[in-house]
Amino acid sequence: MVFLSQPNLSRSNYVSLDVRQLVTVREFMSAPPVILDSQMSVADACKLMGAKRIGSVLLSNRDVVQAIFTERDLISRVLSQGVEISSVTVGTHASSPIITVPPETDVKEAARIMTELRVEHLVVIQDDKPIGIFTASDLAKAVGKFPLEL
Repeated sequence: MVFLSQPNLSRSNYVSLDVRQLVTVREFMSAPPVILDSQMSVADACKLMGAKRIGSVLLSNRDVVQAIFTERDLISRVLSQGVEISSVTVGTHASSPIITVPPETDVKEAARIMTELRVEHLVVIQDDKPIGIFTASDLAKAVGKFPLEL
């Protein structure tokens, strides 16, 4: 806390300000998240991701989000294995479990989680439902707009 004062004012007239600005993942996340059925083919999912210009999709099975399929999954789990993308489902090559955070999570905490767990995507959950995805790209935007003090 910082106390600001004006000349000739008593201490009781000081104004208390919290100079730390809390920057949350809600401010920078991509919303709403794209949710696909885990049985969709990798080829169809990639077409959709390209059309929407996104790098990840959430996957559901019976309306329960269980995994995330990312560009990294495409490269490391599908293409590197020589798998035919039209013959496999995204659910079989997705990352699970998903890492979730509430929308009020501070960007610094999100960065710590992403670094510690070596992930590039956090699923933002509110009322037990995904409302967005916070990515490494979103983190870079946040740092560019509000440089984070360590």
